Amino acid sequence: MTAGTDIEDPAALNRAGTGAHEMAGRTRTAGTHPVEETRSASRDFGGGNWDGGLDGALTGLAETWSSQVSALAADCDSLARQCGGSGMLYQRTEAENTQTMRSLTSEPSPFG
Repeated sequence: MTAGTDIEDPAALNRAGTGAHEMAGRTRTAGTHPVEETRSASRDFGGGNWDGGLDGALTGLAETWSSQVSALAADCDSLARQCGGSGMLYQRTEAENTQTMRSLTSEPSPFG
Protein backbone atom coordinates (compact mmCIF):
# COMPACT_ATOMS: atom_id res chain seq x y z
CA MET A 1 0.00 0.00 0.00
CA THR A 2 1.37 3.38 -0.91
CA ALA A 3 0.96 6.45 1.19
CA GLY A 4 -1.31 8.89 -0.58
CA THR A 5 -0.67 12.53 -0.99
CA ASP A 6 -3.34 14.53 0.73
CA ILE A 7 -3.02 18.21 0.07
CA GLU A 8 -4.98 20.14 2.64
CA ASP A 9 -4.08 23.54 1.22
CA PRO A 10 -3.39 23.39 -2.53
CA ALA A 11 -2.96 27.15 -2.61
CA ALA A 12 0.14 26.58 -0.47
CA LEU A 13 1.75 24.92 -3.50
CA ASN A 14 1.08 28.06 -5.51
CA ARG A 15 2.58 30.19 -2.75
CA ALA A 16 5.62 27.91 -2.59
CA GLY A 17 6.03 28.29 -6.34
CA THR A 18 5.85 32.05 -6.08
CA GLY A 19 8.39 32.01 -3.25
CA ALA A 20 10.78 29.81 -5.24
CA HIS A 21 10.49 32.15 -8.22
CA GLU A 22 11.26 35.15 -5.99
CA MET A 23 14.23 33.27 -4.51
CA ALA A 24 15.59 32.68 -8.02
CA GLY A 25 15.50 36.42 -8.67
CA ARG A 26 17.17 37.24 -5.36
CA THR A 27 19.82 34.59 -6.01
CA ARG A 28 20.64 36.11 -9.40
CA THR A 29 20.83 39.60 -7.92
CA ALA A 30 22.93 38.62 -4.91
CA GLY A 31 25.17 36.39 -7.00
CA THR A 32 26.04 39.11 -9.49
CA HIS A 33 27.88 41.38 -7.04
CA PRO A 34 30.70 38.96 -6.12
CA VAL A 35 31.21 38.06 -9.78
CA GLU A 36 31.58 41.71 -10.78
CA GLU A 37 33.96 42.38 -7.87
CA THR A 38 36.06 39.30 -8.67
CA ARG A 39 36.28 40.18 -12.36
CA SER A 40 37.34 43.71 -11.42
CA ALA A 41 40.05 42.33 -9.14
CA SER A 42 41.16 40.02 -11.94
CA ARG A 43 41.68 43.01 -14.22
CA ASP A 44 43.66 44.76 -11.47
CA PHE A 45 46.04 41.81 -11.24
CA GLY A 46 46.30 41.29 -14.98
CA GLY A 47 48.60 42.69 -17.61
CA GLY A 48 51.66 44.53 -16.36
CA ASN A 49 50.36 44.89 -12.80
CA TRP A 50 51.06 41.33 -11.74
CA ASP A 51 52.61 38.31 -13.36
CA GLY A 52 51.84 35.68 -10.72
CA GLY A 53 48.75 34.29 -12.47
CA LEU A 54 46.30 35.68 -9.94
CA ASP A 55 44.25 37.29 -12.72
CA GLY A 56 43.60 33.89 -14.31
CA ALA A 57 42.73 32.31 -10.97
CA LEU A 58 40.28 35.10 -10.19
CA THR A 59 38.73 34.86 -13.65
CA GLY A 60 38.25 31.12 -13.16
CA LEU A 61 36.71 31.71 -9.75
CA ALA A 62 34.30 34.27 -11.19
CA GLU A 63 33.24 31.85 -13.94
CA THR A 64 32.70 29.01 -11.44
CA TRP A 65 30.72 31.27 -9.13
CA SER A 66 28.63 32.58 -12.00
CA SER A 67 27.77 29.10 -13.28
CA GLN A 68 26.84 27.90 -9.79
CA VAL A 69 24.61 30.92 -9.19
CA SER A 70 22.94 30.31 -12.55
CA ALA A 71 22.40 26.63 -11.73
CA LEU A 72 20.92 27.45 -8.31
CA ALA A 73 18.59 30.07 -9.78
CA ALA A 74 17.53 27.63 -12.51
CA ASP A 75 16.75 25.01 -9.84
CA CYS A 76 14.61 27.56 -7.99
CA ASP A 77 12.77 28.41 -11.22
CA SER A 78 12.21 24.71 -11.90
CA LEU A 79 10.84 24.21 -8.40
CA ALA A 80 8.56 27.21 -8.91
CA ARG A 81 7.14 25.70 -12.09
CA GLN A 82 6.66 22.30 -10.47
CA CYS A 83 4.94 23.65 -7.36
CA GLY A 84 2.75 26.04 -9.30
CA GLY A 85 1.85 23.40 -11.85
CA SER A 86 1.06 20.81 -9.19
CA GLY A 87 -1.12 23.25 -7.28
CA MET A 88 -3.08 24.18 -10.38
CA LEU A 89 -3.49 20.55 -11.48
CA TYR A 90 -4.65 19.53 -8.02
CA GLN A 91 -7.22 22.31 -7.88
CA ARG A 92 -8.46 21.56 -11.40
CA THR A 93 -8.72 17.83 -10.66
CA GLU A 94 -10.65 18.48 -7.46
CA ALA A 95 -13.04 20.78 -9.33
CA GLU A 96 -13.56 18.15 -12.04
CA ASN A 97 -14.12 15.43 -9.43
CA THR A 98 -16.67 17.59 -7.66
CA GLN A 99 -18.49 18.29 -10.92
CA THR A 100 -18.50 14.60 -11.85
CA MET A 101 -19.89 13.59 -8.46
CA ARG A 102 -22.61 16.24 -8.66
CA SER A 103 -23.64 15.06 -12.10
CA LEU A 104 -23.94 11.42 -10.94
CA THR A 105 -26.17 11.92 -7.95
CA SER A 106 -28.32 14.41 -6.21
CA GLU A 107 -26.63 13.43 -2.93
CA PRO A 108 -24.00 15.80 -1.51
CA SER A 109 -20.57 15.19 -2.93
CA PRO A 110 -17.78 13.98 -0.64
CA PHE A 111 -15.58 16.43 -2.57
CA GLY A 112 -17.43 19.50 -1.35
